Amino acid sequence: MNFSEQIPTVCICNAVDTLRGIADRAHSAAEANLILSESCYQQDQALFWEPGRKLIVTAEPIAELAWQTDFLGLEGISNTSPRHASTALFTDVAEDQCLVRDLVSHAGSGGRLRLIPHTTTPELWELVDVLEAQHGLRIELPESTVNQELRDYLDTKTGLRALAEECGLQATACRVARGAACTTRQEAAEAVEGFQRSGESCIVKADRGEASVGLLIFRPGDSTTTVHRELEQCAFYGDDPIVVEEYIEDAGVVFPSVEYVISGDPAVLPQLTHICLMLFEGATQLRGNVTTASLSEHAWHSNLIAGSEIIARELQQRGYRGHFGIDAVARPDGTVFLLDLNARRTGSTHVHDFGVGFFGDDYRDRVTVGNYDFYGLPHEVPLSSVLSGLGSLVAPPGAGGEGVVPCELTGLRTGRLSCLIFAATLSRFEAVVEQVRAAVATINAEHDSR
Repeated sequence: MNFSEQIPTVCICNAVDTLRGIADRAHSAAEANLILSESCYQQDQALFWEPGRKLIVTAEPIAELAWQTDFLGLEGISNTSPRHASTALFTDVAEDQCLVRDLVSHAGSGGRLRLIPHTTTPELWELVDVLEAQHGLRIELPESTVNQELRDYLDTKTGLRALAEECGLQATACRVARGAACTTRQEAAEAVEGFQRSGESCIVKADRGEASVGLLIFRPGDSTTTVHRELEQCAFYGDDPIVVEEYIEDAGVVFPSVEYVISGDPAVLPQLTHICLMLFEGATQLRGNVTTASLSEHAWHSNLIAGSEIIARELQQRGYRGHFGIDAVARPDGTVFLLDLNARRTGSTHVHDFGVGFFGDDYRDRVTVGNYDFYGLPHEVPLSSVLSGLGSLVAPPGAGGEGVVPCELTGLRTGRLSCLIFAATLSRFEAVVEQVRAAVATINAEHDSR
């Protein structure tokens, strides 16, 4: 979505607002805070959103912003955060009079403001009302669906399952896995046992789950006692449906993801921004994404595009606008199973934005771009130690054929290092990931030896 920079832009990166609902179901406040801390640093991704010049509002200040903008040659970016935090960033902004004045000032004499959120939540509209009714601004929302109920419905596991069926995808090579939406844990247990009797593994999901929270995997050898105990002990299943579906784990499966942008103009077709592979450690721990031209060589690629285009056009007809992504799993024969629809910016949006911003609209034809999260660094590790440990791996786009760009540096506080990585091919990207992993181990060893 190409924005004119003539209209002042505010990006409000409420990266964890919708995650809070399920995180708050955790057994303890400490567990809930851990879940949120694993994702809250995604707020820093707004650094790469269009347009280049913008005011970024985040729940907490973006760490090492000056270093990042200088290293990447970015200009016209400023960052602010509300003084008090609640469970909704839009509410925090609306109740912070100093921050509201900053937004009014950013709009300038024209009185217009383009507002781009990470996720459109009900609290957004309350902030818009404050800015328009109380301060006379004209707010443009190119990425927000006015029908909030539609957005919230689409961002559920049952919403995707219903949508795929209504679009006629169940008879195609791009469909949702066999399964059911259950209303109780007992019903979910019975659905699990049905898969076990057929000799099949299955996965259990909370309807509004995010960030792999609330996922349980059961296999035919698991006892009835184990199934019931784990379902009962899982805190993340509330009054919303529990989805039980076939777990696709054949040899050679990969996990592609696709993202679109839908314009508010019905005459403009949905735009496919990118297809990437999701990169996991273990069965459910997402660590990164990578997009590269060679993905088009796989049998699943055309099937995913065909199915997702049907969904994109249906969403446009229903009045959706803005970003949405679909996560999937694909078998070697090309069959695609749709797993999740995210009606918002996703964990790979900034990868595409980085690619376009630094390598051009056709970056996928010339360069492999991805991100990867590395865990286990000492808490509060200084950026200087990270840069020293990574050494010559760190390079800005354009400095050579491949390089590492440390980002989401607010996460260093808890020992999490995120990196954007560019390389000539997928194999070189994978090699650089391993080089960074080795560097992180060295940084840890040097810290422990002190």
